Amino acid sequence: MENTEINIFNDFEVHSYDDCTSFFHIKLSDTNDFYNALFDYFFDEQRLLSYIENKKQLKFNPTECNFVSLYKHLQLYIDQHNEEIDCNSFNNEILNILQDEYNLEDKGDGKFKVRLDKMGKIGELIFSNILYEYFKFDCIIPKCHLTTDRNMNVYGIDTLYYSASNNMILFGESKLSKSLENGIRLIKESLKDYESNIKDEFIVVLSNRLYRDKFGKFGEKFNEVIEKCINIEQFIELAEIKKIGVPIFIAHGKDNIISNIFDQLKKIQKDKLFGLDTIYFLISLPILNKSKFIATFTKRIREKREFYERSSVK
Repeated sequence: MENTEINIFNDFEVHSYDDCTSFFHIKLSDTNDFYNALFDYFFDEQRLLSYIENKKQLKFNPTECNFVSLYKHLQLYIDQHNEEIDCNSFNNEILNILQDEYNLEDKGDGKFKVRLDKMGKIGELIFSNILYEYFKFDCIIPKCHLTTDRNMNVYGIDTLYYSASNNMILFGESKLSKSLENGIRLIKESLKDYESNIKDEFIVVLSNRLYRDKFGKFGEKFNEVIEKCINIEQFIELAEIKKIGVPIFIAHGKDNIISNIFDQLKKIQKDKLFGLDTIYFLISLPILNKSKFIATFTKRIREKREFYERSSVK
């Protein structure tokens, strides 16, 4: 594709074109080395602890407390549970995609049981790392802190970030799918009511006093303003927010031809939100085979937890 920029960033060859960015790992191939290298990169202790504590410049020290923190956090990614969904909420196309991505058990009453494998949380972790390391955005609050039950997914917006350079709030959406096509269709479904989701996010998360001390730079600048606002529209006005960012991340199997990836990402409709300039960041991470990705990450997470447990016991 003409005008595509290629840069080396850590372990990745990054392809960029307009608002599209794709991260190709330097070991991209359907081998154990590739899946293990992806895990080693994103589950590096310093990266993981930085995400947990929401600190960019954090330096990992192998202390008992740090090992305990990592041990507890990794539990979020491996437990499984059944969740009931109402099939009447989705059209046939979306149901077919969900059937392809997950094992759906038909209960015979218009509802399904879906087996969730926690890979969505891994997608959010990877997404967050890319947003703060590559794009240099500041995390408002890691969504892992908003999970009260280790078997509960966090619904709504997947990531909350802030760009101080242009006073832009970013509301992110992520998917981990067997194919880029599946991921894009699910993203399109999520974006249908995105303005409404952002309104809810303001009330449930950004206006929650219990989280105030976790908002970092965003909180330092806007906590007092938030206290005076009953909704996101009022906050946008009083905080003089000029831009809304919508980073979209899809970790996907199958597709690894850059021109095809960008052609598909361009199919995502970009709507203006709240009447503001709305900037979309369309981000792709080819993982080749979702099943092998899940198997490797699940195995390695269990091994890491065992190591952290041994390391935390004196």
